Amino acid sequence: MADLLIWLVAAFGAVGGVVLGRVWGRVEGERAGKLEAERDAMEDRNKRIGRGRDAVRDGRGAGDPADRLRRNDGRW
Repeated sequence: MADLLIWLVAAFGAVGGVVLGRVWGRVEGERAGKLEAERDAMEDRNKRIGRGRDAVRDGRGAGDPADRLRRNDGRW
């Protein structure tokens, strides 16, 4: 009877370990995915900010106002 109880406890331990490992792996995967998405969003935001700053720099302070008006005339 003691042998059966030992085998039963070992089986429950093995099944519990597998279940715990699956749950833990899923949580870690979700956390890693969230961190990666946040990092990608941050990089994208920084790139967009940089492009906007470049556009403002090139658009506002780029040469003579008359030349800028001539360049922009076709865009209206």
